[in-house]
Amino acid sequence: MRVGHMKKLFLVGAQGLLFTSLALAEHYPASSMNFHIDVGQARQDINPSDFPPGTDIDDEDIAFRAGIGLRTGLLGGNISYINFGQSAVSTPTASAEADTYGLGFDLQLDLPLSEYSSFFVKGGILSWEQVTDEHQAGTNFVTRYREDGADPYWGVGFRFSGAPGMNIKIEYDRFEFKDNGSDVVADYDLVTVGLEFFM
Repeated sequence: MRVGHMKKLFLVGAQGLLFTSLALAEHYPASSMNFHIDVGQARQDINPSDFPPGTDIDDEDIAFRAGIGLRTGLLGGNISYINFGQSAVSTPTASAEADTYGLGFDLQLDLPLSEYSSFFVKGGILSWEQVTDEHQAGTNFVTRYREDGADPYWGVGFRFSGAPGMNIKIEYDRFEFKDNGSDVVADYDLVTVGLEFFM
C-alpha cells in the first residue's frame, strides 16, 4: 500500500514538473546561439587493487570545457572541447601520467523551474584521446602510449539567469572511454561550474 502511494506521489510530482515546464516554455527565446566556458574537477576511476601496495594515485585534476551551442525553446545542442587534466600513478618501479581530452557533441532538454532557472538533462558523444607517458625507475627513457575512441556520455545540470544575456550553470557528466569500443580505458566523473553567454 505504501509503495503504491509513493508511486502515485512520484507520478503526480513528475506530471506537475512537466506541466510547469511546458507553461514556462513560452518565456524561452525561439532560437539563440551561445558561447560557454566551464571550469571544474575531473575524477578518473582508478582501482587501487590493480596496483601493488605503496602505489601513489592522483586521480583528480582541474578540468576545462568551452564551446558553442544552439537553443530552441526547451531543446539545445552543444559542441565542446573538454580537457580532463592529468591523472598519475607512481609505484616503486615505475610511474605514469595520462592526459585526456576530446571534442564532444550533446543534446539537451530543459525542464524550467521558473522564468529564470531550469534543470536539464543531456546525452552526447565524445571523440577522445588519452596520452600516457610511462617512466621506468632508474632510466631516462619515456614510453608514450596513445589511445582514442568515440563513446557516449550523459549528464545533468542546473542553470539560472545571472544577468541579461548570461546564464550560470552547474553540471555533472559521466564518461566511460573504451579503446576501439572494447577494452575500458578510463571512467571519468566531471563536475563543472560555468557561464553561458548568448550571442
